[in-house]
Amino acid sequence: MSDDLDRILALEESALNKNKEIERILQCCQFDYFNILEINPLSVANIDELPLMIKKLYRKKSLLIHPDKTDNPNASDAFDRLKKAERILSANESDDELWKEKNRLLAIYQASYNKQNLDKSLSFNDIQNQTIRTKVEEILQDEINHEELQRLVHQTTETRKHELQERIKRERELKKKMENQWEDERDNRVKNWRGYVNKVEKKNNNKNKKKKDSTTKKKSKLNILA
Repeated sequence: MSDDLDRILALEESALNKNKEIERILQCCQFDYFNILEINPLSVANIDELPLMIKKLYRKKSLLIHPDKTDNPNASDAFDRLKKAERILSANESDDELWKEKNRLLAIYQASYNKQNLDKSLSFNDIQNQTIRTKVEEILQDEINHEELQRLVHQTTETRKHELQERIKRERELKKKMENQWEDERDNRVKNWRGYVNKVEKKNNNKNKKKKDSTTKKKSKLNILA
């Protein structure tokens, strides 16, 4: 009975630890990869030791929160963030983009420590180190907001460009349609014009004929009277 109780308590403790770790990872800024792996990068005496530390921590945490080992619905999201953090922090110079992202994050940490003038050997959970991580998160969030703003500006510019292109396209199509319509109706216009000219000429001819007949009649009357 005691063994069963110990086993149940151990399982409950394990499940609690899994849930706590999943919640912790999801509360981290998703671009602070050191925070996700619980590493103070500037406290590492030898930078060459960092890859091994990352590997060990990733293995430990991935086993703890792996989606196949917990029924927590958020496990997949947390695990994906953990994988991404390990991939970026393990990057070397051959992975150009990842390498740049890692060094950019290191530079942000370095700048934040320099501003606070704190001891770099602080433990991860030291309250002063937590202040530094908050500052790092603020900087990262500012960068995200700036990138989002740039994206929106670009999107707006592209939208306006597309609208202008569509308007020009519609105007060209309308012009072409009107030109085609003008060309198609040319025969009718010529026919109508000829009909109008013939009608006018006929009318004028009738007038001239009537005038001529009237003149002839007058002359006839004058001849009779004479």
